[in-house]
Amino acid sequence: MDRRNNIGRRLFTGLIVMTILWSTGPLCAQAEVKFNAATALLLVPNFGVELSIAPHYSAQLDVLGSFWDSVGEDRDPYQINETFVEGRYYQNPDQSGWYTGAHVGFGMFTLQKVNAFVIYDQYQDPDTYPDPDNTFQSGRAGFYGLSFGYKKRLDARWALEAFIGGGLVQANVKSYTNGLQTVPWLEDTREFNKSGEWALYRGGLMITYALFTPKKNNKS
Repeated sequence: MDRRNNIGRRLFTGLIVMTILWSTGPLCAQAEVKFNAATALLLVPNFGVELSIAPHYSAQLDVLGSFWDSVGEDRDPYQINETFVEGRYYQNPDQSGWYTGAHVGFGMFTLQKVNAFVIYDQYQDPDTYPDPDNTFQSGRAGFYGLSFGYKKRLDARWALEAFIGGGLVQANVKSYTNGLQTVPWLEDTREFNKSGEWALYRGGLMITYALFTPKKNNKS
């Protein structure tokens, strides 16, 4: 409970900061909205807003959602919602070129756990993740990690941004088979099984559009 409360407080603080920056958008050097073209091809929307806070530095808030009740041959649920707050440092002062970012995030999910993007699981060998039909996990997760990417400006308004990100995922999970909860190692089925792994969980190709652009100084 304390861990979830800490995550909630951090995200709430980040949202407040982003709201203040957004409300003063014209005073910022730059403000961009963006959507992830790569996840859109999979019918998983991912939108964000990025605000310049200083030369080389920006802050971003983005959200992702998947609402599929069944996907793949096994018709497993694939439901995810995630919110991330990220601070970035860019190679160039106009927030272009290579960048690195540090983020925190919170999400809720109902899906079948896979090992495709798991780098290291301190509790379980990823090759032993259960994969029977009609089996899935549901719970909440906190994300703490880094992002790396490259932003190419096409003109004053438009840009393309390729990125990938990952880090530590701490989750509280319940497992289900045929819609029934299966947690044989717990006597109280109201309890969650805790899990933690290092994984890649962000990535794609963002198409960005600048709402506010830097003002040029007019010299008389």
